Amino acid sequence: MKGRNWRDFEPPEKRRRKPRRYEEPPRRYEVLYDQPPKRKKRRRKGGIFRRLLVLLILFVLGYGGFFLYYRYGKPYTVALDAGHGGEDVGSVGVIEEVQLTEQTVTDLEKLLKEDGRFRVVLTRKMGEGMSITDRNRKLAFLQPDLMLSVHGNADETGEASGFECYPAVPGMENHEESMEFAAILAEEMEGAGSELRGGNGIRFGYYVNGKKMLVDSTDTTVYDYDTFGVLKNQKGAAVLVEQCFVTNESDVAQFGTEEGCQKAAEAYYRAILRYLGADEPTEKQSEP
Repeated sequence: MKGRNWRDFEPPEKRRRKPRRYEEPPRRYEVLYDQPPKRKKRRRKGGIFRRLLVLLILFVLGYGGFFLYYRYGKPYTVALDAGHGGEDVGSVGVIEEVQLTEQTVTDLEKLLKEDGRFRVVLTRKMGEGMSITDRNRKLAFLQPDLMLSVHGNADETGEASGFECYPAVPGMENHEESMEFAAILAEEMEGAGSELRGGNGIRFGYYVNGKKMLVDSTDTTVYDYDTFGVLKNQKGAAVLVEQCFVTNESDVAQFGTEEGCQKAAEAYYRAILRYLGADEPTEKQSEP
């Protein structure tokens, strides 16, 4: 039997091996089961505005609390005004007036703060100037229990000396309170060794056609004239003092030097305590 021809046999088709797709191995912490697709969080409308509103409320509460503490945290509020300042040095004599005003106010501020019962506010910073209008606006906003403005007097002859003060004039809302405070200031300065001008050391000051007019404290006439700007628009006692004459050597030696300003500041401090009815603090016992 004849065998089959080799052509009768067709070679089997070679199976082409499909290339394997590269599959990344599962990550170590990857969950192998199917997970539902994550839904995107929708931002609520008005979220930013709500946050801003909350921040605004917190700010108002914080500021309000600070203001109340700052305004009413201490029983007494005392405003101190160092006359002149900056380029305005005031009257010039044995010393410049601004030297006296700043030194005295600095010493008095220290005494009041060491006492601990006073909230002390200054109309201006030491070494800087400020207009009377700005000082008055600040004082009208603060409404302190009392205001003391420190100045130095001057005289062309160089012979005048002594202390005098100017309270809010008759007709002003705070006139009676200012008169009471002025009388105590004069008594304390007299007790410190100063001479009182005009008998009791109290006068009223006005401006008539731009010129200063001084009248005795017994003249209670209500004039339409303007007065010292630092005394206006306040409810508490307001007094401007002329501590001494910067043109008089003996006056400066007594109340214009560093020691003299300290002595005047102590007299003003005692006057403030008396006017407010505050007892003098007991001396701190020295540590053994």
